[in-house]
Amino acid sequence: MAEADAGERAGGGMFYGWVIVWAAFTILFVSFGAAYSFPAFFTPLQNEFGATRGDTSFVFGIAGFLYFFLGAFSGPAGDRLGPKQVVVFGAIVAALGLCFAATATRIEQVYWGYGLGVGVGVGCMYVPAVGAVQRWFARRRATASGLAITGIGVGTFVAPMAAHELITLLDWRQTYLLLAGVVLVLGVTSGLLLENSPARRGQFPDGAATAPSSADAAESMDVQAARRTLPIWLVYFGSLLVSIGLFMPFVHLKPFAQDLGLSAQQGIWVVSSVGIGSIVGRMILGPVAERYGRKPVVLGLYIGLAAIFVFWYLSVSLWMLLFFGVVFGTLYGGFVALAPALLADYYGVGHAGGILGFVYSSVAVGALIGNPIAGYMYDAAQTYDLPILIGAGLCGAGALCILAMPSPARWRARRFGAAQG
Repeated sequence: MAEADAGERAGGGMFYGWVIVWAAFTILFVSFGAAYSFPAFFTPLQNEFGATRGDTSFVFGIAGFLYFFLGAFSGPAGDRLGPKQVVVFGAIVAALGLCFAATATRIEQVYWGYGLGVGVGVGCMYVPAVGAVQRWFARRRATASGLAITGIGVGTFVAPMAAHELITLLDWRQTYLLLAGVVLVLGVTSGLLLENSPARRGQFPDGAATAPSSADAAESMDVQAARRTLPIWLVYFGSLLVSIGLFMPFVHLKPFAQDLGLSAQQGIWVVSSVGIGSIVGRMILGPVAERYGRKPVVLGLYIGLAAIFVFWYLSVSLWMLLFFGVVFGTLYGGFVALAPALLADYYGVGHAGGILGFVYSSVAVGALIGNPIAGYMYDAAQTYDLPILIGAGLCGAGALCILAMPSPARWRARRFGAAQG
């Protein structure tokens, strides 16, 4: 409250940073709601086009690859042009892609519509919106990022259930058209609220009365310079390893549940439980990381992901899958929420979008190959045992990458001088 009051004194009005957080929340809610509603469409698409699980999984693989890979371009574009234009463009592309998917007569057309359209659209919306939040906060950056990225968790919780009900009432084609309308209206209106610079409104990060004097206000490093340092590559390869298994539950959890004899509705409950956990992770782990440090908390998240994948492998009932969904969602939510702030701890916020986009290109590779491979492994063996265990092992390997990272404060002090740390 004191910080908000300070923002009013400094900028002549309310602290606009919280508007940025709300706009980013809404953008991520609609964009990832469209993306993570895919489990509700998995069986209808498979039945409609007579596709295998591997072929159907590839729809989400394309989208996931594109929306993380394009962050390497949309992030710098948001830094340079401002996030508003890039996000609005992305919302329009995602809506058009969903409309095209609704007219598909072959599974390959869904690749182009949902895979390409939603992938490009979300890729243009995600990183610029998250990057904008980083510039409006310094001391409370992890909390603000967590609140904004909670939109992904809410979208993950709401969208699969809503899509399942709409598909039951209408059909999958009409549901895609309705989803397109929601993405267009909410994505464009929220995107128009984004701004990159607190200075344009006469304000300072966190709504403070003066500019911050901590390392958060210190020298920033651009993408090219960051790529010549060790921490970014440890984050990069850690994210790559974890991401190969990380997106498997978003596609395969519902069919896994049905393979156990659960109903399609129960399978959707399990998927939506990931959203519940994701909301919790984004809300609580930001403040925890501010207290104990972002690097140790991210390390704990990777270790936790390895353990919960083993629990998924052992799951044989609805309650076990619901428990897995909530815990997995909490860990996944914390991973996504803390990644931007962790990178800012090392490299500052001046090029936050570009650096985040570069690291997310590693997540893109994991999203592209993990789900289809899991689907094809299932098609070959009629079981998810091997892909789940591989996912657990890769999360453990990712934890070793984070463990090897130097302390952010000490690294910045060596790199930029004691005043920076």
